[in-house]
Amino acid sequence: MTAEEREAIARLAPGTLPLLPGARTRTPFRVELVASPPWTVEDQALLRDHAPAMVRFEEGRVRLIHAAFAAEIDPLGSEARLYRARPSAVGVLTTLRTTLSCLLPLAGGLPVHAAAVGLDNQGLVFFGPSGAGKSTLAGLSPFPVLSDELVAIVKAAPFAVSTTGFCRTPTTAVAGTLPLRALIELDKGPRFRIERLAQRESVRRLIGVASVPGVPPLWSRALEVIGDLARAVPCYRMAWSPAEPPWSLLREVLAR
Repeated sequence: MTAEEREAIARLAPGTLPLLPGARTRTPFRVELVASPPWTVEDQALLRDHAPAMVRFEEGRVRLIHAAFAAEIDPLGSEARLYRARPSAVGVLTTLRTTLSCLLPLAGGLPVHAAAVGLDNQGLVFFGPSGAGKSTLAGLSPFPVLSDELVAIVKAAPFAVSTTGFCRTPTTAVAGTLPLRALIELDKGPRFRIERLAQRESVRRLIGVASVPGVPPLWSRALEVIGDLARAVPCYRMAWSPAEPPWSLLREVLAR
């Protein structure tokens, strides 16, 4: 492993893989670095450096194809193989992130492209498309931030939200797991406004931000989790402005 790869993994701290539902300890997942591609990669030379990795599901494995690397992930076997075409941390980080996104649905959880904040010892998950303000809101939080990029929702009693280690500004994130109080879709507006979403609408919005590879068996499990989540946890749409951070008003709404 190169120094760049070691540094990239170290920057994931303080985040760790969440404790998966039903597990008493974190199951080790082995990533083997190999000297040749795990399988024949015909399309690798055609990919551009800045293009996202192609995802395939073949022979019960999730395969990633990128200009800089190729990886094969076996979620059920708790192992992966990674080939790096040239020195770069992108292969290790993408493989680890994709591995987490595969393991969570299989264990009854859900990876979500979102920010998470701990308010009064309860987790609030803020989601929305790129540019919705997730990182901005997390940066304005006077409360602990679990992540501003990727969070893990785990099925406990009740649902809980956990840090993953993947964060745009890892130095501001704290490791931990909190009971999930609410899911909040971010909307832009000059003033604070919040409305609760119907269950069906909540499902639709959560499908759009679930960070699950496009693999049918994984999505089958993920949809079950999303349905349970929409029934168990209130989901809101909130408009806010950076000029007026929403924390005190949001606390009042959630206390009702």
